[in-house]
Amino acid sequence: SSSSSSSSSRCRRRCGSRRSRCRGLLTRTTREREKRETHAMMTAQNLSEAQRREDDDGVDDAKEQQQQQQQQQRRRDEEGARTKENGSNALDIKRTEELDSLLRLEDVYESASECTRREEVLGELNEMLQDWIRTRSLSKGHPDESIRCNLYTFGSYRLGVHGPAADIDSLVIGPKHIDRAEDFFGFEEDDFAGSFYDYMRKHEGTEKIVAVPDAVVPELKTEFRGFEIDVAYCSLPGYSNVPLDLDVLSAKILHGLDDAGVKSLAGCRVADSLLKLVTNHSQYRIALRALRLWAARRGVYSNVVGFFGGVNLAILVARVCQLYPNASASMLVYSFFQIWDNWVWTTPVMLTSLDIAPKDQIPGLRHWDERVNKTERYQLMKIITPAYPAQNSTFNVSSSTLEVLKREFKRGKIVTGKVLIGEAKWMDVWSDVQFFAKYKTYLQLIITADNEEDFKKWEGWVGSRLKNLVQGVETFSEGAMMAHPGVKKFHDPEKDKEVHCNVFFGLFPNPTTTTGGNAKEKKKINLNPAIENFQMTVGNYIDRATGSVNWKPGMGVQIKLLRKKDIPSWALPEGGKYEESAFESLGLPEVAEKQASATAAGGEKNKRGREEAEEAEEKDDNKKDEKQNEELKKQKVVETPETLSNEEEIVGQKQVATVEEVQKDDLLLDSINDNTGEEELHATKKMKVSFASIVRQGSSKK
Repeated sequence: SSSSSSSSSRCRRRCGSRRSRCRGLLTRTTREREKRETHAMMTAQNLSEAQRREDDDGVDDAKEQQQQQQQQQRRRDEEGARTKENGSNALDIKRTEELDSLLRLEDVYESASECTRREEVLGELNEMLQDWIRTRSLSKGHPDESIRCNLYTFGSYRLGVHGPAADIDSLVIGPKHIDRAEDFFGFEEDDFAGSFYDYMRKHEGTEKIVAVPDAVVPELKTEFRGFEIDVAYCSLPGYSNVPLDLDVLSAKILHGLDDAGVKSLAGCRVADSLLKLVTNHSQYRIALRALRLWAARRGVYSNVVGFFGGVNLAILVARVCQLYPNASASMLVYSFFQIWDNWVWTTPVMLTSLDIAPKDQIPGLRHWDERVNKTERYQLMKIITPAYPAQNSTFNVSSSTLEVLKREFKRGKIVTGKVLIGEAKWMDVWSDVQFFAKYKTYLQLIITADNEEDFKKWEGWVGSRLKNLVQGVETFSEGAMMAHPGVKKFHDPEKDKEVHCNVFFGLFPNPTTTTGGNAKEKKKINLNPAIENFQMTVGNYIDRATGSVNWKPGMGVQIKLLRKKDIPSWALPEGGKYEESAFESLGLPEVAEKQASATAAGGEKNKRGREEAEEAEEKDDNKKDEKQNEELKKQKVVETPETLSNEEEIVGQKQVATVEEVQKDDLLLDSINDNTGEEELHATKKMKVSFASIVRQGSSKK
């Protein structure tokens, strides 16, 4: 039993050791398997991570490559745009340089020496003003030696676009105790003693001086040291002494001013506002010089008769500069015609808002605002000044002058477009208007006076009323006829040019009333009421301030009706004919424009045909005139001025107006149309014009 128990114990020990070895082998196998699995798992993870990294790197590379391609494309596009822009800018710069050089050839720039001399003359004038203001203040009980006044310039000189022969518009702002009427102009009763007018006329540098105290802007018109200088005056009620750094744009200085004072200050305020609102001054000035030359050469530069003045053009060009602040001068000129040819002129042209803060509003000042003042809605053209109180600078524009301006805008648009593509030159834009070739019928106004001083005053007065004659022609023809006032003044070489001048008006039909309907219908137009109304207006020449009569014996206006062939030779260009121009008729109504295109392409054959047609037409006119004259002689209807004279009373004083009839019968015109030969124009309404020539005599007849 002991042996069996020992053998069984050995067996248990052996079995236990075998089980232990099996468990150890199993453990090692399990560990090795786990290790292999872990290694395999890590290897798989590493492989997937590497693959993922490779994939990510590939995606990143693709994205980076795509971004690089996009950047390269963007750079190429930018370089292309820059190249195109540089090319365009280079072309614009070239055109602007060409424009500027042509303007210098046209003598619209003043030399440096002349500019320096002009500044010296203004400096001398300023010293004269300071000396006079101190002397005058001392005589009125103000002995302070520090009392001063300020001299300001405005207009073309202030804007920097004046030419060699341009006048200087200036304004003197003085203290409250120096009055405009008493101190600046003086009174004739005491021989203007102590006034600045007396001070100026006695100065050795004054060549001519004329006082115009009853004008809208009272001023002295002088020629001083070879320069024409217009000097206006305004005293500030709130200042006993004028500071040197006075801000003319401040609304505070307008308090207490009369209407003439506000209008006097408006010139300086508008000029300073324009320079403040425009950023590119150099290009603005070149463009403005070119357009001033265009307006002068094309006969639309006279604000007094209803065309453009300097301030109107300055505002229009400034508005174009606001729309295209980086444009060159050549593109500004082109854009000027593009914009204003398509503009609806019942829409105001404004550089700033019309809304004024309540603290800056001054009671009693009329501020242009069609939202408030309903009558201003019906003005034909609205170009609003940028300074408070805002005013419509084109209130003088009539239906006739607006029609002429529209035609010139259209012509300028076409010609400047051709300039940009090389089919025309800048000089074609401002070529001289062929005024006496445009129409078939004209009015001639002969303005006369007995002496030079009276003539200057009388000419200015009649000139300021020429717009009434234009409006009279429109009104009394019931809108069927329009008048184109010529802005150039002519002198008969056989008369003294210091005491007379001639002004011409072209008559043409209203294009809106001569289309449609019965085109062959005759219509009688009597111009006598328009002439008589104009005669009454100019005859009522009185001083606004005192009510005294300014008309003097010898002051007269004679008006004649002329056909184109009867225009005096001294009013026509040398040789009696205008040069052929392919651009002259551009902007006229559609029929005339078609004829101008056909004329430009027709060659010598068409030219000979036109000349023959003109000669035949002239012969027909001569035959008609001869026939009418023979009939008049037979009937003895021509009467002397004495038999036709009648009396009228103006401002309580007897003055005689003599009416001399050109013809007793109504003068029948084939047409009062633009000078075109199309059958459509010949079919236009024929008009019968009854006309009287009015001569103002210097002596009364009892």
